[in-house]
Amino acid sequence: MTEPIHFLHPSLWERLSELDPEEVCRRALVGFEGGAYRVSFLRELYAVDPQGRTFLPVQGGPEPSPELEVAVINYLIGAKEIPPRGRWVLPKDLKGGRGFSASHTFPVEPILERYGHDPEGFLRKGASLGAERETFGDASLKFLALPRIPLLFVLWRGDEEFPPRMNVLLDATASEHMQLDALYGLVVEVCRRLC
Repeated sequence: MTEPIHFLHPSLWERLSELDPEEVCRRALVGFEGGAYRVSFLRELYAVDPQGRTFLPVQGGPEPSPELEVAVINYLIGAKEIPPRGRWVLPKDLKGGRGFSASHTFPVEPILERYGHDPEGFLRKGASLGAERETFGDASLKFLALPRIPLLFVLWRGDEEFPPRMNVLLDATASEHMQLDALYGLVVEVCRRLC
């Protein structure tokens, strides 16, 4: 397991502030208003101001974690005009993912403790976060975490013979838009919201 992200490096702000907002909006499918990018994460809207170096919820949502800040700014910098393919892959199957995924396991244990024997509760919680139901496993949810980054959480219910388990899958294009460590932080944040 990797260490959590503790802060947003200033160089990310610098890189973002050098980009043309119109181009960023086109690539990342976000808005720009009052000098700040408007980025939706799950059902929340954040204002990301590269000049003022602020990352704030627009309508009183939760304060962003360092993982979310790094993920969103990395996405704004790197997103490409590539739509999701609809082909789900494990993190190890992404470009450069084999070694990375071995040391970066997703923190799904709290989700399994809470919903491993309650798939319906898992589906209800996902719906409250804007997820769509899918047909994999005993229960599965597709989150549009960022405009070009869908994530799929698949739950297999535990029973007397087997413990519950969960897989987190990403669209095959995910690493085209973001660095792997930023994708990891994005998944960590969705895991937090599910608990």
